[in-house]
Amino acid sequence: MTKKYSGLFVLAILLFQFMITLHGFITMFSDYSGWTIYHLRPFIQLLFTLAWTGIFLKKRWAFFVYLSLMFYEIAMKLFFGKYVFGEVFGDVFFPADLIFSFIILLLYTQHFNERPAPNK
Repeated sequence: MTKKYSGLFVLAILLFQFMITLHGFITMFSDYSGWTIYHLRPFIQLLFTLAWTGIFLKKRWAFFVYLSLMFYEIAMKLFFGKYVFGEVFGDVFFPADLIFSFIILLLYTQHFNERPAPNK
């Protein structure tokens, strides 16, 4: 796969996350009856989107931030899934973020122009 196609995959994922985040902020006050923990979900989605924006801009640190957010989300889903806290923070982009992480792991060397170390 060429660098052009890897950039298009990353851009498509960025647009998807941006649209979901925008939808989350628009619908945040659709049935507003006061602040609840559910109103934090669009802000967590924004963190994922900002991390993916860094990946799109080829910042390696953003790749690790995105993976950390994904592992945090999985931990919240596994350990606190029965509680409201786990429901909000464990279901942000799940399972799409797992797929996105797998895609960026496959495209890591092409997207970040990383070359493997030579064997000596």
